[in-house]
Amino acid sequence: MSTNVGVWIAAIGTLACYSYLYKDNLAYQIMEHVFIGISAAHAMVMGYQNIKTMAWAPMVKGNSVWAISMLLGLLLYTRFFKGYGWLSRYPLSFMMGIGGGVAFRGALDGQFVAQIRATMVPITNINQLLLFIGVVGSLTYFLFGPWSRTAIARHVSTIGIYTMMGAFGAAYGNTVMARMSLVIGRLQYLFGTWIPILPK
Repeated sequence: MSTNVGVWIAAIGTLACYSYLYKDNLAYQIMEHVFIGISAAHAMVMGYQNIKTMAWAPMVKGNSVWAISMLLGLLLYTRFFKGYGWLSRYPLSFMMGIGGGVAFRGALDGQFVAQIRATMVPITNINQLLLFIGVVGSLTYFLFGPWSRTAIARHVSTIGIYTMMGAFGAAYGNTVMARMSLVIGRLQYLFGTWIPILPK
């Protein structure tokens, strides 16, 4: 059994988190609060370091443009002062506008243009043929659907339904496998590092 105090703390915390699988209990609630407190403290320290290195240091060196971002950041806190909360709308509008524009540009290019570009290629193997049939079937389902009056559209939209069910199943399986890898990592830590009963 390990004699490292850090290993014991991590192992007890892991067991306390997994105790929720039995029922909600005090050990789980304590670890939940500890985790939230550590996460909040880490985020606060990282935010302070970002402001110090990315805004304050360049501003002190003469790059006065960062003063605008510092001012906008400080204006966000005016919402906590009665009568001055309206000032926080200006930096918030900048954040929402820039964030929306970046997200829209990324989503349009990554999920729409890239999908069209990946579909419109010469069909030279079975994978590209299946991709083309699946995309056409899915688009037909959303554009016409199984309620279409033409039999061809109904049959093609059925292919789209099976394609989407396969995609949803693969995404769900990928999520389950990702979670299983986390569980396996914890079990290896518990029974390999904390209590070394697993063969190396």
